[in-house]
Amino acid sequence: MLTKAELRHAMRDRLLLPPDVRGVQSARICAAIVALPQWQSARTVAFFAPQPREPDIEQLWATAAGKSIAYPRVENEALTLHRVASLHELQPAKWGLREPAADAASIVALQDVEIILVPGVAFTQAGARCGRGGGYYDRLLSTLPASTFKIGVCFPHQITSELPTEPHDRWVDRVVWE
Repeated sequence: MLTKAELRHAMRDRLLLPPDVRGVQSARICAAIVALPQWQSARTVAFFAPQPREPDIEQLWATAAGKSIAYPRVENEALTLHRVASLHELQPAKWGLREPAADAASIVALQDVEIILVPGVAFTQAGARCGRGGGYYDRLLSTLPASTFKIGVCFPHQITSELPTEPHDRWVDRVVWE
């Protein structure tokens, strides 16, 4: 089995998709998320701002009427979740990610988050996850209530039969890849 570092390196080139392929696969992923009963009943959902190598989950904004949307912000080596009313409230930040401005977004109480969409480099169908390597999502997921439905979001070629895991790794409840 590959180490996490080897897996991240191996996946890097596989995650470069032509924009049209990324768009089609992202639309399928978003349709699968919208079809989940948890999505339909959720009032507060935490997104992530996708990088070009990740599914474009921001297509979900079109189906999020009546939902409160939160995005993560890096603060002191941890992620905090902040309510945003539109994508225009996100700004470039560390590592080229987009996040809410520190002074413009209200913090969302973790107990209010009903669904969190989680990025990753690779997942197993059972919910094991290999992240980008900073441990930010593992720390955030460990602080969420057990009732928060955690959805790993990835392209089909990011599904693997096994992943190296460590005690601090946090799993997701469901993985959606199409």
